[in-house]
Amino acid sequence: MSTTDNILDGRPHLQTRIPAILQGGFRLFFLLAGLQASGFLALWIAGWLFGLPIPAADNAVLWHGHALVFGFGAAALAGFLLTAVPSWTGLTPVRGWRLAALGLLWLAARLLAFWPAAIKAGVYGLVDIAFWPALALLVLPGIIRRNARRNGFFVVILAAFATLDVIIHLDLAGRIDGSGQPALYAGLGLFVVLIGIIGGRIVPAFTTGGLRMAGRPVTLQPHPWLDHAALAAIMLAFGAELSGIGTQMQAELFLLAALLHGLRFIGWKFWLTRRIPLLWSLHAGYAWLVAGLTLKALAAAGHVPQAAAIHALGAGCVGATVLAVMTRAALGHTGRKLEASAAATLAYLLVNAGALIRVLAVLVPGADAWLLQLIAGVAWSAGFLVFVAGYAGILTGPRIDGRPG
Repeated sequence: MSTTDNILDGRPHLQTRIPAILQGGFRLFFLLAGLQASGFLALWIAGWLFGLPIPAADNAVLWHGHALVFGFGAAALAGFLLTAVPSWTGLTPVRGWRLAALGLLWLAARLLAFWPAAIKAGVYGLVDIAFWPALALLVLPGIIRRNARRNGFFVVILAAFATLDVIIHLDLAGRIDGSGQPALYAGLGLFVVLIGIIGGRIVPAFTTGGLRMAGRPVTLQPHPWLDHAALAAIMLAFGAELSGIGTQMQAELFLLAALLHGLRFIGWKFWLTRRIPLLWSLHAGYAWLVAGLTLKALAAAGHVPQAAAIHALGAGCVGATVLAVMTRAALGHTGRKLEASAAATLAYLLVNAGALIRVLAVLVPGADAWLLQLIAGVAWSAGFLVFVAGYAGILTGPRIDGRPG
């Protein structure tokens, strides 16, 4: 994420009246994302493994996936865009009542998920879907006016998320049947594509800068042709899956995407980052992308269950990448040294371990799946709980250098 330290409001008297948590989108939405990840997965475990009531009980599996992509993922994406866009465009960041209103809209949708009548009546869906145009109204005008050529694709991304969210909610409300699951997988694929795009920008840049700060300068050679080919392949692969093209073609496209992103990943020299948690956590998230695409190819060919690929991409790629970006951005945008704390390092280990165990629960023959899934869920949610405990003070307190933001 690009720094926004140079974006000032110009009205310091207003800055002091706005609580710190409403001074920047990353503050509010990264905290909400951490709370969602730590709390809702615990509810899912309690409901699925122990029979306790859970939201959207008529379609609990769909709700579970929706909570990851359109709850946790939406909050993380909002925090990213509300922080990065001012840096890209030179505009004043969204803060104060507008940021609070967007946060309350997101939170209202999470709470309405516990009210079955709101789900059936479509109220939950209306509130949840409204988050996407509300976010778009805050971030897209600046992109379109000043940064459309480089980042205009976010117009399509947000519109696609909103459309897929509509389909899922129609399924949850019982208005249509069976379309929610493909839409959910498409939403996950869209998030993975987004990680491929943004990761291609920030992983090599942060790796170069981080290793230089550590006294180990390195040169990472750019390969634009590989970047373009890798992104084209991953979009074609997920597009083929969504359109229902033959499984053999899907397997070949996912394998091609995995190979190209694997080459990209190797070119970023991940092995040099093993002693710098802020860096290896980013590389771990991208490694999950490669692993998830490989498992998608194997699943399309009928060699492994689809659940292995879904959890590698969801719990692994999305979970690990979001955590890595949130921890780094929170430090940089509050004037702190870019150095992972013990809490952040523990959170990285727990989330990645949870994702790995969850995938193994699907892949290992004869494994006690119930126990492995329980361990995986506890580890993954505990990782985000550690993040919340370690970063709540950072996200809700003022910058340590006294600057606004």
